[in-house]
Amino acid sequence: MDVQRYISSGIIESYVAGLATDQEVRELIAAMAQYPEIKAAADAAQLDMERYIQMQAVPPPAIVKDRIFQIVDNEGVETAVPVSGSSSSAPASLYEDAYADEEKSARVISAARKWQWVAAAAIAGLITSVAFNVTYLNSSKEWKGKYEALLVDQTKVLAQSEVYQTKMKQSDDMLAMMRNPDVKAVRMFTASKDRPNLLATVFWNPKTKDVMLTVNNLPEPSADQQYQLWAIVNGVPVDAGVFEMGDTAKGFQKMKAIEGAQMFAVTLEKKGGSPTPTLTAMYVAGKVSS
Repeated sequence: MDVQRYISSGIIESYVAGLATDQEVRELIAAMAQYPEIKAAADAAQLDMERYIQMQAVPPPAIVKDRIFQIVDNEGVETAVPVSGSSSSAPASLYEDAYADEEKSARVISAARKWQWVAAAAIAGLITSVAFNVTYLNSSKEWKGKYEALLVDQTKVLAQSEVYQTKMKQSDDMLAMMRNPDVKAVRMFTASKDRPNLLATVFWNPKTKDVMLTVNNLPEPSADQQYQLWAIVNGVPVDAGVFEMGDTAKGFQKMKAIEGAQMFAVTLEKKGGSPTPTLTAMYVAGKVSS
């Protein structure tokens, strides 16, 4: 069996996506048991699909939930957050009702009691009004602070939502590229026995010249070094760009456009890349299927 041709046939991607026929599934399982390269390629494709699903996952923002529970714990379930400009209408209505009752009571007392009782009632009403206004003022300031804090939280959530939407669009574009029959998946395996079990994958469209790279397993380089992708075109190495590691390597990275490639390889170069590849520092390489 031509292992590289079988890996590049697209059967592995169909199997991972759940589109393979029963016959193709049986053939692939048998091939994985016989050829370690095919099993490694299938595991890598499965990991690519898992990464795609993880990139689309949108975890619920915890900051708003925490803020809501904090408010409930501090104020009790009967306290309501004022919305827009209506926060002052309810207290004003209560004050007007209280003042109307106070005025009605004053008229009844003035008709039935001496003027001293009227003065005493007026003083009591004044004290009550001052206490009510002070309490309302403090409460208003407190709710204003909480409302402004919620606005800040909302701004953060909107910013996170935009980031998630961007990632989802990138994931959709990448999935569409992987499903494109013109795209060739080039698995780059270990190039040296001194560095076993390394793997990276290139998705290349010969018609549009687009190149996408995902790192399956490469060691983290030192701070003054960087991995560089090369395309071999008619026996000549062509720079396809340097790429990042760390969290960025968990997704897909767009590389330089390449035309007429027969092979792709990755070398470890100085930070920023090199005009020519260091062949002794070649980590992975893979041929493009015809």
